[in-house]
Amino acid sequence: MHSRFKRQWAKAKEHRLTLFPSLEREDRLILVENLTENSRWSMNFGVMLGCSVIIAGLGLLQDSVAVIIGAMLVAPMMTPLIGGGLALVHGNHKLLGQALRAILMGTAMSLILGVLLRWLTPDQELTMQVSLRGSPNLLDLAIAFFAGVAAGYAVARPKLSGALPGVAISVALVPPLAASGIALGSGDWLVSMGAMLLFSTNMVAITLGSAMVFRLHGIATPESRLGAKLTMKRIMLGMGAALILMTAPLAYRLSDQLRQGQAKPENFTLSEEMWFKLHNRLDREEGIDFLTGVRASSKRPEDVVIVLSASRPVPGKLIAELDEMIDRGISNDLTVKFNIVQQGSVDDLEDAIGNDGEKSEPVINE
Repeated sequence: MHSRFKRQWAKAKEHRLTLFPSLEREDRLILVENLTENSRWSMNFGVMLGCSVIIAGLGLLQDSVAVIIGAMLVAPMMTPLIGGGLALVHGNHKLLGQALRAILMGTAMSLILGVLLRWLTPDQELTMQVSLRGSPNLLDLAIAFFAGVAAGYAVARPKLSGALPGVAISVALVPPLAASGIALGSGDWLVSMGAMLLFSTNMVAITLGSAMVFRLHGIATPESRLGAKLTMKRIMLGMGAALILMTAPLAYRLSDQLRQGQAKPENFTLSEEMWFKLHNRLDREEGIDFLTGVRASSKRPEDVVIVLSASRPVPGKLIAELDEMIDRGISNDLTVKFNIVQQGSVDDLEDAIGNDGEKSEPVINE
């Protein structure tokens, strides 16, 4: 049994070396030198990051996905995160300090520029692209982790360096910072904090993902530097614990989005289950048809909009029943708006709904 286990372990190690070959000493020195140079805060780093934040901010305010993608390509924020991952497994205090300084200064500058952009465009409404960054979920964490794995793999193998722009696009670093600053300038604390949660998740996941890849490539802290090894191990454990804690709100948000029928904030269709419930209920009403139902976007007076077609007055009891059905199926604190088209009208709504003051009455457009 023991010998069989040893054979399986040797085979697994062989496969690992095929996927993650150990780096030669010269390659390691080049890797450390390049990341140390590019993870440092400098004038070039600040100018490129500043341009990236402004481009991303303007793209967010214009609701332009193409402009936001362009900002991701310009941003240099990925490099200090990868450098931090290398520093953790290599026990390199200098590199870790440089990377941390670049990240902190870059974050502060990005938030300030985001707030300034909002102040310079006070009449511009917050777009769906801004709201999108304020609603991260568990899938964003997975994207960031595997982006860190891909980035570390590409950096460790220079022939794959052409894949780095694609990695930068796949995970958003600057757009959440710009969105957080814009929302902060608007006084929208929930969106601002959500965007910062997305950035923090990306930052930690990318660093740990790249650190894992560098370790698999055989990079480690020398045994002679036991103190540095213990320090870096504690930092990684702390970051791992933070990542686990982040999964709670991200998982809750994903569950909530799925329950409401919205995988992402810009997609506000009702869930299929709710759609069929409404459709089946209104099939029993002669002269009243269910046309459509949608989730409204953020900061609207209504959360759900239902459109009915009617050739006779719509009973208030029916409206109250549909309102309660939506409350049970989605959430009990929603404001529902009913649009009645053709010659329909609503009678006896006030008596039927029995409002006790805890919930706003549904809005009727005829």
